[in-house]
Amino acid sequence: MNQKLRKRTASKLKGTCKKLFLLLMVMSFQVTLCYAGNNKPTINSEVSSEQDLLTIQGRVFDSNEPPEALPFVTVSIKDSNKGVITDDNGYFTIEAAKGDLLVFSFIGYTTKEFKVEKAYSNLIISLEEEVGKLEEVVVTGYGEERKLNMISSIATLDVAKNVANKPITSLSQALQGGITGLTVTQGTGLPGGDAASIKIRGISTLGYSDPLVLVDGIPMNMNDLDPNTIESVTVLKDASAAAIYGARAANGVVVIKTKRGKVGQVSVSYNSYIGVQNATYLPDFMDGADYMDMVNLAYSNNGGNPIYSQETISLTRNKTDLINYPNTNWLDETWQKNALLTNHSVGVQGGNSIARFALTVNYLDQEGFIENVGFERFNIRANTTVNLTDNVTVNMDFNSIRKDQIETNLRDGETDYVLNYIYRAPPNLVPKYPTKDGTDFYGIFFEMRNPRAMLDRGGITQRLNDNMSINIQPKWEILPDLNLNGQYSYRINSGATNQRRDPFNFFEYDTGVLNYTWDNVRSASTDRSSYYFIGGNVDYTYLNDKHRLFAFGGYNQELTNSGNWDQWSMQSFFGKTNYTYNDKYLAEVTFRADGSSRFGKDNKYGYFPSYSLGWNMHKEEFLNNLSWLQNLKARVSYGELGNENIGLYQYQNLINASNGVETVFGNPNITWETVNMLNYGFDLTVFKDMDVTFDSYDKLTKDIILSPPISYIGGTSSAKINAGEVRNKGFELGINYAKNFTDGYFTIHGGVSRNKNKIENLPGGPYISGSTIHKEGYALGSHYRFVTDGLLQESDFSKDGEGNLVPNEGVTLWGNQKPGDIRFIDANNDGSFDDEDRVIAGDGQPDFNYFTNFSFGYKNWDFELLLQGVEGVDAFYNGVHAIPLNLNGDSGSTPQKFHSDYWTPENPDAYYPRPTPEPGNNLQPSDYWSFDASYLRVKYVQLGYTLKEGFLDPIGIQKCRIYANAQNPLTFTSQDITDPENLGGSGTYPLIKVFTVGVNVKF
Repeated sequence: MNQKLRKRTASKLKGTCKKLFLLLMVMSFQVTLCYAGNNKPTINSEVSSEQDLLTIQGRVFDSNEPPEALPFVTVSIKDSNKGVITDDNGYFTIEAAKGDLLVFSFIGYTTKEFKVEKAYSNLIISLEEEVGKLEEVVVTGYGEERKLNMISSIATLDVAKNVANKPITSLSQALQGGITGLTVTQGTGLPGGDAASIKIRGISTLGYSDPLVLVDGIPMNMNDLDPNTIESVTVLKDASAAAIYGARAANGVVVIKTKRGKVGQVSVSYNSYIGVQNATYLPDFMDGADYMDMVNLAYSNNGGNPIYSQETISLTRNKTDLINYPNTNWLDETWQKNALLTNHSVGVQGGNSIARFALTVNYLDQEGFIENVGFERFNIRANTTVNLTDNVTVNMDFNSIRKDQIETNLRDGETDYVLNYIYRAPPNLVPKYPTKDGTDFYGIFFEMRNPRAMLDRGGITQRLNDNMSINIQPKWEILPDLNLNGQYSYRINSGATNQRRDPFNFFEYDTGVLNYTWDNVRSASTDRSSYYFIGGNVDYTYLNDKHRLFAFGGYNQELTNSGNWDQWSMQSFFGKTNYTYNDKYLAEVTFRADGSSRFGKDNKYGYFPSYSLGWNMHKEEFLNNLSWLQNLKARVSYGELGNENIGLYQYQNLINASNGVETVFGNPNITWETVNMLNYGFDLTVFKDMDVTFDSYDKLTKDIILSPPISYIGGTSSAKINAGEVRNKGFELGINYAKNFTDGYFTIHGGVSRNKNKIENLPGGPYISGSTIHKEGYALGSHYRFVTDGLLQESDFSKDGEGNLVPNEGVTLWGNQKPGDIRFIDANNDGSFDDEDRVIAGDGQPDFNYFTNFSFGYKNWDFELLLQGVEGVDAFYNGVHAIPLNLNGDSGSTPQKFHSDYWTPENPDAYYPRPTPEPGNNLQPSDYWSFDASYLRVKYVQLGYTLKEGFLDPIGIQKCRIYANAQNPLTFTSQDITDPENLGGSGTYPLIKVFTVGVNVKF
């Protein structure tokens, strides 16, 4: 399988390289022709004659949905005085020569150019409206809204900068460094499993804390989407914006809209990139000789004898006999640098006033850093809009996704398990011996946890997942400004897992004795789920000179089936009213009632209202004379949101299917977690080019789902209850500056967010899990650790009459500690160490999230840079990053080079404790291992060039842009032994940095 995987990737790389090479050759040839003899290419280089003229007949529409014909549009030939005007129905006829540019211009619309290639009998052109910033429309869920009338805290992602042409394998990664109020953290770079965690305005519950994600109105995993199909991403942050989604909006809402076809000629686009991946951080292990020196010292520190002779150490250091004296670098044996990442997307769109379509096909292929790890994704999305009559429109969308993930199979397809032993296998272990009598031999290490053997003989796990969905949205304009909207969606997921491993006997190389056997593995499983959605709503807009009233109400129901038995459903009623007086004073009321099958009969329904007020202060007369002020809006909102995602059947007692004994006790009174949120802020635009947005919020989560501790002798699990309160408070500041100048532009967009949470009520608390604690008065998931004061020194001890070390007065030892061990502080002064000596030592939530995006363009060049970072993150080293040596069998670890700074009498100021065969109490969670995980990361830097028009006409390409991108190339942090974002250890697949080149082509 390893060879097949390599051949497949190599074949794809060769094919892609050939295409890029052909394209570059054609470009170079055309450039040579154009500039030979200092002759510049011109659009109208041919001399038109009467018989050369072509007749173009067509029609002009606006870009609204449904589109309307535009009368009185000027259609002219560029650089000439020839032109016509469209009639009352938008039709026109004009004669032009091949190569001429037709210019379509109309007051209030963006001018558009079209190159004449042939005669046209039905040329369709659509023009985009020119709107000011306050007239721009934002997708808010169940519709759209002008910025002028928006009162809620709503933010939009710049899709062009954060998504388009970026080597992101999961869409959630694109939200990192684009919107204030979000904490986006990527925990792993594993192909097919690298989705980022998104938290909107902090974590407010002990349970499910992810936002609701809607794609074209339907809940969906955003990471399954092809980024090329994304038109807009909107984040609903406060209760006023999110309350329309009621019971699922407690953690915020992400609304995604995919691209739809527009009126115009059929156009074909091809977007592709190819890149190489490398890890943002990799371990650097000690070599075999230094490792053996450290092991000898470790045994000596415990009063034992060295186990490696100096001769063995010298021969290992010389690397002259790697069979008998191995000196292995396990990264060299297992790691593949410059793993490939390729992406290809083809889009076709167009249509007329009757039907429009947008079809996109995408293929993503991502190699892993170790063998038998990879991911492929194939997407097809077809969005179609049809006008059945003048006032009835239907959106009909089809989406299909195939995902194919491959992992190693040693322990149920866990690649992390193999990574773990790269950190644990000692460097004086032979990876693989020379083949003898047709048999492969491997170095023996604890039940054959030899990483090379794992990759060669561990087999693979393949996970296939198919997702197909349809989404139908009819719209009937009953009367002007009165619309009836419907929606039906059906989605089916089908998954299959296949595990394969051939049996293999591991023999000792020298003796031929059978040491261990891996059995044959042939297993398969399937999974299936389906989702149904049906709903409708009616909206009405009333306008007169000073009053605007928008109101809508609706109903929907949803049903999900998962596996063999699980099923849950929801029934919802909702409505919203937005009133504006004279474009100055704004008010909005939203209400939703949700009924969920997750709760008992007396608690199925929850009710979620919100209220908001806004004031467009710049419309007032006392500010009218300020020419530099274009917008100043004050906003305030308050509302309630719910969290119904607590798991299934929590209100029921459950029995063990094998013996009929009740083992889980339900709570028939369990109900929603409820969020009450107050938000106030302002929007400011000055000097036409600078926008400032500020929000401050107070978010209180009540009735948090808790599992109180119970006695162990009961033999049952506890019933979940509604209790506990958590408060999140913070602010968000965003600044955007954009300036256009001759032949170019410059923009800078930055933001900073702060969120801190505190547990205000926790019945039965504190809740302690390992080194994490939930306690009233502190943040969720606070660190709970022992207090330390450096390392014990020889001066902390004296010797008794028998020569034994005795701690001096005031020095409390934990067990049989010696100089060089961590000095723990007896916090409660009881003379011993236990959990009562632990204290809360900060939390892992950042004090600040921030980002800055720079964009610059001049003529055909464009440049982008995104910086993203966090400040004030309390973190701790543990495991392989902390203890310098652990020889405790299968759970041990091999030291890295930075561990060489360990304590000895000659090096008393070392950072790491003295090495011992087992770390003992030095491994206890303590503040000794604390560090600041703040960082500033260059998320991407990109340079692009758009070829001059006409260069690629010989091969039918209208427009071509090439670019180079570096994703995550640099990270600035106070430490360099782990990635500060995911704090990855031995079992974590590293985050990746990617260097890509790409091309955008339009035919």
